[in-house]
Amino acid sequence: MGSCIGRRTFLKGAAASGAVALAAGLAGCAPSADGQAGQVASRQAAQGAGPETQSSANITPVDESFVIQPVVESSVAADETREADYLVIGSGNCGLLSAARASELGLDVVLMEKEASTGGSSFGTEAHFALDTCAYVKEQGMVTWTPSEAADYFNLYNQFHSSQTLVMSFLNHCNEPYDWWIGKGAKVNQLLTSLAGPNTGAGMFFEGKAAALADIDRAVIEENGVVVLTDTRATNLVVDDEGKVVGALAEGENGTVFVKAKATFVGTGGFGNNPDMVNAYLGERGNAAIVGDAMLYHNGDGINMMLGVGAITGVLDSVQPGGIQVADTDYEGDVTRAGGEPFLWVNRFGQRVGCEYWTNPTYGYALAAWSPGYFFYTLFDASLVRRMETEDFFCQSKYLPYTYDPVPDMGEQLEAAVSAGAAIKADTLEELAEKASIPSDALKATVEAYNEACEAGFDAEFYKDPSMLLPLAEPPYYALKLECNRLSTLCGVMIDSDCKVLDENGEWIEGLFAGGLDSAGFFMADYNHAFSGSCSSFSFFTGFHAADVAAAYVKG
Repeated sequence: MGSCIGRRTFLKGAAASGAVALAAGLAGCAPSADGQAGQVASRQAAQGAGPETQSSANITPVDESFVIQPVVESSVAADETREADYLVIGSGNCGLLSAARASELGLDVVLMEKEASTGGSSFGTEAHFALDTCAYVKEQGMVTWTPSEAADYFNLYNQFHSSQTLVMSFLNHCNEPYDWWIGKGAKVNQLLTSLAGPNTGAGMFFEGKAAALADIDRAVIEENGVVVLTDTRATNLVVDDEGKVVGALAEGENGTVFVKAKATFVGTGGFGNNPDMVNAYLGERGNAAIVGDAMLYHNGDGINMMLGVGAITGVLDSVQPGGIQVADTDYEGDVTRAGGEPFLWVNRFGQRVGCEYWTNPTYGYALAAWSPGYFFYTLFDASLVRRMETEDFFCQSKYLPYTYDPVPDMGEQLEAAVSAGAAIKADTLEELAEKASIPSDALKATVEAYNEACEAGFDAEFYKDPSMLLPLAEPPYYALKLECNRLSTLCGVMIDSDCKVLDENGEWIEGLFAGGLDSAGFFMADYNHAFSGSCSSFSFFTGFHAADVAAAYVKG
C-alpha cells in the first residue's frame, strides 16, 4: 500500500535528514476508503486553495516553528533498537487502552511514555458517554439515545462540520470498550442522563473512575508481555524512503531508542500545557484561562511529530471547558460553588452577562471566556450568604459525590477568602464597585433594574427562572471573580473513521494512527458538557478501535 504524505512537507524533512530522490515513492496515492478525501477537498475549495499547499488544507493554519520533522530510517542513529508490531506513544486514556487491546489481539506491542508512570489524566476522568447499544445500559433498562438520535444532537452542536464518517464510527463503536472492561470485572456505580430529559445519552460512572479502568488495562498489558518504556520521550517519527511511518525515535534513561514498528499510534494528550502553542493557537482566551490539568505534561509533541510527516490539523482552538472558578481558590471548593450560584452575574463594565444559571460547565466557561477580560463577577448580599448556609443550592457541585447541600460555614469561608484577596466585600454598592474596578453608576443601574425584576417576579432581559430572582438589598455585599477554567485542548490532526491519520489529500499516511486529544475531525467546537462523557469516550474509542484496525493491517 503506497504512502501518501504531503510532498512539500515530507521532502523538506527528508532533506534535513539526508534522504534523496523520494518524489517517485510519493506518487500514485489511492483515495481513502470512506470519503475523507472529498471532505478535505471541500474544505480546500471553500478556502480557495488547492491541495498542492499543505497549509491550505488546514482548518487551523500551522505555525511551522512547532513542526517536528521526521527522520528517515536509513539515517537513524540510536543507542538501542527494538522491533514491534504496534508502537503506542502516550499512555493516557487512549494509549493505555490501545496497547492493552492490541496485545490481546496478538500483536507485539511497545508502549512509550515520557512520564515516570502510566495513566495520564485517567486519575481525574469521571463520566463516559454511552448509548442504548451498550450491553450494560440495556441490562439496566435505561432509556437513552440511539446512534441516530445522538448524531442529530451532536451535529447540530458542531454545525455539521464534523467528519460524518468519524462521528458515525464513534457512535457505532463507543460502547465496545465499556463492554470489554465490564467483561474483565469493572463495576458501574451510576448511570445518569446527559441532559434533563430521559431520552438522551447516558453518562456512565465506574467505581474508581477511569483510574480503575487503567488498572485493568495495565493488568492486560502485563499479562500479554507488552514492553513499557517509561521516562522515554518520543522525539521524531521515523519514515522509510517512501514516506511510510515505521516507528519513532525517543530519548530514554539509556540514550536514544529507535522502536521500529509496523503500525504506530499517537495519543499524547494535546498541547494544553505548552504556553507557546497555547498562545499561538488559542490566543488570549487560552492564556487567560485557569488550567485544570496543569500537573500533566501535555506539550503537543505528538501533534507536531505528525504534522512533520504531512498530517493536517483540525480546529486547534477548541478546548474542553472546566467551567468557571473563583481565582485563587479550590476548583471543587465551597467558595467556587458560591460563585456558580444563580445570583447576579456582571462583567467588568457592570452589565449582566446572561441568564445566571449554568446547566452544564460549558455555559459558565463560555460566559467567562467571551466576556471582556475573560471573567465576570458573581454579586450577592448578606441574605444570600445565609441562604447558602441554610438552604439547598440551586446548582449541584461539579464533581462526585454531587450535592446540593447547604454549607453551614459559608460566611466564615467567605471571610477567609476576603482576607486572602480572593473575594471582595463592601458595605455599599459604590464601595463594591470601586474595589472591583466596575463603573459605579453602571453597577448601581444594573442592580436597580435587577432588583425590580426580582420584585416583579419576571426577568424581561434573560427570562431567568422566577424562583432564582433574588434581590441584592442587604449589606454587606460580596463580589467573586469568576474566570474560565480549561481542562485540555481538544483537537490535533485529522483522522478518518478508522483512526488513520490523514494528509492534505484526505489519504492515509500509511502506518500512522492517532487518537484522543491528538486527533481531530470529531469535535469542531468547544466540548459540550451536555453531551456528557464524550471526550473520554472518544479517547477510549480511538484507542480501542485503532488497535482493532491496526491488528488487521499488521496481520495482512
